Amino acid sequence: MSNDEFFQIVVLPDTQYYTSLKHGGTMTMFEDQISWIRANKESSKIAYVVHLGDMVDHGDDNNQIEWLRAKTEMYKLEQDSIPYGVAVGNHDQTPYGNPSSPGTNNGYGVYFGRNHMEQFSWYGGAYGSSNNSDNHYDLFTANGIDFIVLYLELNTPGSTEYSASIESAVLNWADGILTTYSDRKAIIVSHSLLGRPIDANGESIGYNDTRPGFGNNSVASNFTNQGQVIYDRMKHHNNVFLMLGGHISGEGFRKDNYNGHIIKSYLSNYQSRRNAPYTVNDRNGGNGLMRLMRFDTSNEVLSIRTFAPRVGPNILEEDDDSDFTQPLYD
Repeated sequence: MSNDEFFQIVVLPDTQYYTSLKHGGTMTMFEDQISWIRANKESSKIAYVVHLGDMVDHGDDNNQIEWLRAKTEMYKLEQDSIPYGVAVGNHDQTPYGNPSSPGTNNGYGVYFGRNHMEQFSWYGGAYGSSNNSDNHYDLFTANGIDFIVLYLELNTPGSTEYSASIESAVLNWADGILTTYSDRKAIIVSHSLLGRPIDANGESIGYNDTRPGFGNNSVASNFTNQGQVIYDRMKHHNNVFLMLGGHISGEGFRKDNYNGHIIKSYLSNYQSRRNAPYTVNDRNGGNGLMRLMRFDTSNEVLSIRTFAPRVGPNILEEDDDSDFTQPLYD
């Protein structure tokens, strides 16, 4: 296979404990992730970077230091012209989980709003006409294939902060965008899409929420409340083939078939991970774990690798829901 027959997308899960320096998280973990992406842009053929949301822990709570830490790292990607997008999670909003104003006006919107992002060629546009970019889309092309990445902010049905009117307006906007770009393969990103897989006894499969090395994809994850709403709209767009989310600690996967239209959804979030021997005060903030999604476009295969970049040897996670290969579209 020639070097031109694949490209990769980096998926960064919740970084809130790095930017807030909580539960064992450090900014060095975030810095190592961004440094690895920049150093491997060419050799790993990185076409795009997704941040799954909860970039910070305290959104608009008058805590600008967390946003300054976050933007310092993410803006480094701009120096190397690496396209990226950032989802809006509940901790990026104020109060947590509230999609209405003031929402992200004083945090996310300042650093990743329309006024900053529209300078980049990959930025497609956003819902509404203000600087608000909580719901937005990016466009990129890799190996001659055109893609659209559509970001939908957190808005959880059943929560006290839920807004049905915002949900309806945003999904109608999303329908229009996906119709306009129906010739592009579509990836949907939203902070809360899947829960971790649960066995018949109600236990997490293989401790995959807190301990590495035991997970598998034998049981499909359930959609979250918002994930179900999003899927029910996205399944009508034949160009949508992939959905990505974080929020719930752990890893998960499901494959849905709607009248022959396949959509695969993935959960990856490591913020509750612990260090052996699993006693007390052993949280590691996520340890810098991230995902690399390798798109083999010639053979239509998607390979997923999970690891934490380090200055020395990388930390590899190689259990069955962290390192695996599947058909790309089927």
